[in-house]
Amino acid sequence: MKRLWIILAGSLLASSSALASSPDEWAKHRQAVTTACLEASGLENPQPAGEIVTFADQVGYDAMLVKGVYPQPQMQRQTGQVLCLFNRQTRQAVTSDADLIVNAEPNIGQ
Repeated sequence: MKRLWIILAGSLLASSSALASSPDEWAKHRQAVTTACLEASGLENPQPAGEIVTFADQVGYDAMLVKGVYPQPQMQRQTGQVLCLFNRQTRQAVTSDADLIVNAEPNIGQ
């Protein structure tokens, strides 16, 4: 009887990991990351500024660069970008200003 439980548990684990890696599951995950990051950006007319960067499971985060228009009046409708980190465990997205992440002068050794 114990052997039956081990076989059942093993086949359940195998089937759930196979589902998590299916193309449909990856597409759903990419959509969840995109939706959460665009909403968390706080930008008007937010758009992904590249592909999602998926980190290893030990890290547990995905990253996305989001571009759009700053809604604050003092920003005078300037375009900008934010870096979004999506926590795969909590499914929460957080952002930080990332206007200097590309096209910035390197600050190495200063």
